[in-house]
Amino acid sequence: MRTRFTACLSMLIILMGLAIVPGFSTKAEAAGFAIYEWGARGNALGGAMVAKADDPSAVAWNPAGITQLNGTHVHAGVAMISPMMDLTTTYNGVSTKSSMTKNSYFPPNAFITHQINDNVWLGVATFTRFGLGTEFDENWAGRYASYNTAIESYSLNTNLAYKFNEFFSMAVGLEFMKVRADLRKKLDATPGSPKDPTTYAADIDQRIIVNGFTPGINAGIHITPNDQWKVGLSWRSKMNHRASGSASYEVPTGLAVPANRFNDTDISMDMNTPHMIFGGVEYKPMKNLSIEFDAIFSMWSDYSAIDYHFDKDTAIGLNDVSATKKWNDVWRFEVGVEYLPIEDLALRVGYFYDQSPIPDSYIDYMLPTSDRQNVSLGLGWKYDNFKIDAAYNYLWMKDRTIEARPAEGILDTEISNSRTHIVSLDVGFEF
Repeated sequence: MRTRFTACLSMLIILMGLAIVPGFSTKAEAAGFAIYEWGARGNALGGAMVAKADDPSAVAWNPAGITQLNGTHVHAGVAMISPMMDLTTTYNGVSTKSSMTKNSYFPPNAFITHQINDNVWLGVATFTRFGLGTEFDENWAGRYASYNTAIESYSLNTNLAYKFNEFFSMAVGLEFMKVRADLRKKLDATPGSPKDPTTYAADIDQRIIVNGFTPGINAGIHITPNDQWKVGLSWRSKMNHRASGSASYEVPTGLAVPANRFNDTDISMDMNTPHMIFGGVEYKPMKNLSIEFDAIFSMWSDYSAIDYHFDKDTAIGLNDVSATKKWNDVWRFEVGVEYLPIEDLALRVGYFYDQSPIPDSYIDYMLPTSDRQNVSLGLGWKYDNFKIDAAYNYLWMKDRTIEARPAEGILDTEISNSRTHIVSLDVGFEF
């Protein structure tokens, strides 16, 4: 058993290494910028996994549920996320339609659970909880606010779960999150900085790249009162991220700028990601049919600002700059149905509704989103100790209007035709 666990742990470490290869970790659109693509089964069920929690992805959803897994289990997969969106901006009465650059992103996941004895389980995982990618042509009308925003993250999460009896389990864990942000926009060097999107001669390209590594904690409980019902509750802590890196500027040849402006410089950035509370109830009217309802409460009010400190003077002559957010706390509601027509084949469907935390007065082009809805379907197949899961999700958002904020480079904007296709595939083994 120990040899098998060591081999499984080695496999997991290799998969974790893949998760941090540049371009492989996720950059995807989300309500807020939370990511929940933690496995094909969960994706097919609309994320309704908090009470079920009976496969290795429970480490992400509710680690107390891993006490349902005997022996050692290894599980890994990847999702392909392809978001699209149109924005119509209006300046001086002239409207221009722009489309988000079509990209696909591939967030991986990897999990291992191991039963230490009759009461104690260990769960280790890597997965993505936050990320976004919003890219437009660098000369589009909203370039003075943003033309390319990428936030990538991956988490390494270790949990210990304790089974008190056949009805009740608890878990606690420690999470380490790696975050990388790459933020690009244009600055207008024209005196008075009018931010006129129809002129380009005084455009200066700004790029900020920062990296950080932040600890957090999590906990969960799992209750199984009888064969028909399961209840799950889990929590992940707020994280206070401090990242460091550089800010660089590309000044057009021949453009005269003040000596104390647009200097390449070291930079640090501070921001918070929110407390999250997950709750769910599963009901099994028949042995081969389950229905689960979940809710997630995200305290996005924790994400009140992004603070930047430049070692040298910035374009506006300041070392300390704060971008106010003032987001709202929001809910995400999920439902999933799983049916096994035969013992080793599972059919799944799901739905979720995800509220946007961004008030009208603070929405911008880094994350031009609104409330999201998702429908999904998938299947799972098991053969001896091997299993494979696949899912497809179609996600769409309501159209939304942004009122102009000229000082920030925000124009009157109509957001429309926002949709995302997600395809995911996982494989797993048990020993």
